[in-house]
Parts: sequence; C-alpha cells; structure tokens
Amino acid sequence: MNRMMMLVAVAAFALVAGACSIDVERNDDGSLEVETVLTEDSIKNEISKGIDDPQVNYMTIDLKTGYALVDMERVRDSGFGIDTISFRVDLRVEDGHLAAEVTEAVWNDVPIPQELTDIWNEELAAELEAEGKEDPDSTLVAVSMSEDALTMQWHIETEESKS
Repeated sequence: MNRMMMLVAVAAFALVAGACSIDVERNDDGSLEVETVLTEDSIKNEISKGIDDPQVNYMTIDLKTGYALVDMERVRDSGFGIDTISFRVDLRVEDGHLAAEVTEAVWNDVPIPQELTDIWNEELAAELEAEGKEDPDSTLVAVSMSEDALTMQWHIETEESKS
C-alpha cells in the first residue's frame, strides 16, 4: 500500500511539473483511473512540437468543445514574407491511444496535401499523448476537449491488479 501511494505521488509530481493537473482514483482491483488535464498553453506547446517547424513565429489556438482551431504564421525559408497556416484538430481514442485528425488545413489559402496532414496527425497525437501519459502500463480510455482544456482519462494496471 505504501509503495502504491509513493508511485501515485511521483506520478502526480511529474504531471504537475509537466503543466498538467491530475486526479487519481483507485479501483477495487487495485488498478487506477487517472484523469489528466492539459491547459491551453500546454496544448499549444505540444502542437508546436508536433508541427516541428522552426520557422513558425506565431501561433494561436482556439479550443472549442470537441476540437481546436490553430492559426500560425511562418517566416518563409527565404526570410522574406510570411506564410499563414490554419487547421482544425479533432482528437479521439483509438486502440487505447490518442488519435488526431487534422482537417480544413490551408497554407496561404491553398489546401495542404493529405500526405502532410497525415504526418501531422501522427506527430500531434504522439506529442499530446506523451504529455498526458506518465505510466507505461496506462491505457487511454477517453478524451475530451472543452473551451478551457484537454482532458484524458487513463486506466493504469498496477502490480496488485495484474495478480
């Protein structure tokens, strides 16, 4: 029991340090239900990591119920001029992991090719999931986005629940 509480305390500290909030409940079988909440700033940071473009110099994110709208400005590779990029991101649970779907993606009012948004889908989901997941034995069971935050609910198997 003391070991379990220590693990929960360490996980809680890691999440708080990572710009998340956490709520932990223990199930009768010893497994845990964990809810992590990512703030708008944290989501913006993870989307920036997922896009991985050092030329992006400005980004806004508008959280809506169920999705987010992202607008960016990017300095052109030549250094002269600015490109504008906007897209919508929807999130869902897929096989215990976070999946992202970028739609309505435009670059200077021209649709962004599906091949690029497919890459963004994978990168964005990986970055956001990594920000909310702190335990390798956890499975994502639900995700929701509100106008304030992204909430992920996890089921974590413990030594007690595995036996």
